[in-house]
Amino acid sequence: MTDPRRPRTEAPERPPQVVQKTVKYGPAQEHLLRRLGGALVLQWDALPDELQDLIIDQAAAVEDRDAAETSEIESFIRHAKVVALSKEAPSKDALDKDAVSKDA
Repeated sequence: MTDPRRPRTEAPERPPQVVQKTVKYGPAQEHLLRRLGGALVLQWDALPDELQDLIIDQAAAVEDRDAAETSEIESFIRHAKVVALSKEAPSKDALDKDAVSKDA
């Protein structure tokens, strides 16, 4: 969920396009990038075809320690298996209540 206090940015004046940039992150942040990638895969079919094509092309242009061709990325996204979560993650309140009941 986005922070409601964060100002919204205006939509770009030009359509999105592949940029010659990459994302820099440390090992401690890799799990965040995986989560964002997983979220994108789960929402993939809701994206317009033109945006899907752009994201695949951008993914191929991003620098990474492992090479990946556009065809590999496209094959992955088209054949990714989506599974339901086994159970809902407990909320912080539920965890706090559980800890209190174990202490009693």
